Amino acid sequence: MDTNLAFTKNSSPFVNQRLLDHSKVMEQKIYQVAGNVYSAVGFGLQNPLMIEGDDGIIIVDPGESLESSIHIHNEFRKITNKPVKAVIITHFHPDHWGGMKAYVTQEQADKNEVIVVSHENFLKNVSSSNGQLADIRMGRAIWMYGSILPSGEQGVINEGAGPLLQKGTIQMVTPNTTIKNGETRDMTIAGVHLEIFNCPTETDDHLLVYIKDSRLLHLADAVQAEAFPNLYTVRGQSRDAVVWYRGLDKARSYNPAYLTGAHMRPVVGNEESMKLLTDYRDAIQYTHDQTVRLINHGLTPDYIVDALKQLPPHLYQQERIGEFYGTFKQAVRAIYDTYIGWFDGNPASLNTLSPKDEAIKMVELLGGRDAVLKACEDAFSKKEYQWCAQLANYPIRVKKDDMEIRKIKAKAVRELGYLSENATWRNWYLTCALQLEGAFDAIASQAGPNGGFPSFSKTIVELPTEAMFESYKSKLNGPESNQVHLLLKCIIDETRESFTLEIRKGILEIHQNSDLPCEETIIASKETFAEIMAKDITIHDAIKQDKVIVTTPHYVETFFNYFDGYTSFIHMPFTFE
Repeated sequence: MDTNLAFTKNSSPFVNQRLLDHSKVMEQKIYQVAGNVYSAVGFGLQNPLMIEGDDGIIIVDPGESLESSIHIHNEFRKITNKPVKAVIITHFHPDHWGGMKAYVTQEQADKNEVIVVSHENFLKNVSSSNGQLADIRMGRAIWMYGSILPSGEQGVINEGAGPLLQKGTIQMVTPNTTIKNGETRDMTIAGVHLEIFNCPTETDDHLLVYIKDSRLLHLADAVQAEAFPNLYTVRGQSRDAVVWYRGLDKARSYNPAYLTGAHMRPVVGNEESMKLLTDYRDAIQYTHDQTVRLINHGLTPDYIVDALKQLPPHLYQQERIGEFYGTFKQAVRAIYDTYIGWFDGNPASLNTLSPKDEAIKMVELLGGRDAVLKACEDAFSKKEYQWCAQLANYPIRVKKDDMEIRKIKAKAVRELGYLSENATWRNWYLTCALQLEGAFDAIASQAGPNGGFPSFSKTIVELPTEAMFESYKSKLNGPESNQVHLLLKCIIDETRESFTLEIRKGILEIHQNSDLPCEETIIASKETFAEIMAKDITIHDAIKQDKVIVTTPHYVETFFNYFDGYTSFIHMPFTFE
């Protein structure tokens, strides 16, 4: 099979050559490893694993969507028709569980017909990530993965950690077997002797899987990809570098003969496996320790980046550690922020002017808007694209719709994208260029109301019911409700779970199974509550469609009007520009 979802042209003036070459590791292929293990590489962002046992199969991390997982499952079925005995979810990121219903139903899990394994914090972490921060995480992920960009030399080349994120239906099956913090559990499934252990690395709920007979270690995202790891990801998450490299030390203690991972081709051989684990953890520790060293010298992030510049020669741009997904520079800044926070020690930073006020003064100082435009054009002609983009920030902040300035910045960031080795930076640059030119909304809307991804109601309905309502707290408009006291009892029709939502002067408190007196009760399915919360449906339309039971529609409508809807990434503010 020679299919590759990534762009694989030999060369292009619009693509960094190293990023282009990186696509070649993403060829769509099922690798057979250690006899009975099959890694499906290149079918999406994440690589599902099948372990064949005596009378069944074990699936590790089914994939990012139901549709892509069905495709991969059909490929696995060409190898064996043995039934699924277990599904192991290594951590909470949706690309690792979104397609699990291709392999197991909730009924099978509830009846323990199929073992579904996760860490004990899995559901909590899913709720946190996809609940109160669902809007911004979705929005920034779509920029980071270039989800509205075309595939090809002027669009998405690859995602750094894989070829392309596969959009589609995301559905969860609640696990029936959990691994505790720090626990190592021996399990024999379909005759395969496994050691499943908690190994905090990229996330605290990370599970690694060790097959004892073959000494194969499945790393999940502990080695995040064939790339430098995202110690900080531009969609907005930081990872603890010390926890990560110590977790890799735990992985090294297994002295594996084979490695598989969720975003990488398998590694065969003990020497090769140990080298990758050692180099990867050393890259993380070096980044951490040298950042902390210079923090203690009093340097701030930009100065630390300038002083260190890159990894040492034996690690910089080495095989499987290129900066295609994470970068050394963004990791340094995140480590600084973790330890020291936003304040750089400069008293002028304590109470800064607003970005617009600063921009007005800077434009005036630089000689006015036309002078700044001329300076931007001069910088662009000299191929000083970063300086051009930074200069253009000022007049754009003064007048957002100044298309002449926006277009010169768009040209500059597009060139920065074409030059970037890092796939996520490239995607962000090119997406921003579309927004600056005013083309973003039209292109995004062609992909569907949420860029081709499921609506927010479809996302939050997959959360445990309590977590779904908890996520609603950050949707309450505090200034508009700071003189309001209202209570509404919400009953989930199918389970009869009861939640009383209390708006109390700018905060939302949620009481489960409470006897608090309420002026109104609403009964609806969990799906309908999700639709109402996401403003996919109004109360009046829900009543017309017999989706809710209420006695005072106006009261319920007033109650929900105090809450924001979910913000589509299409309408993210111009601060990204």
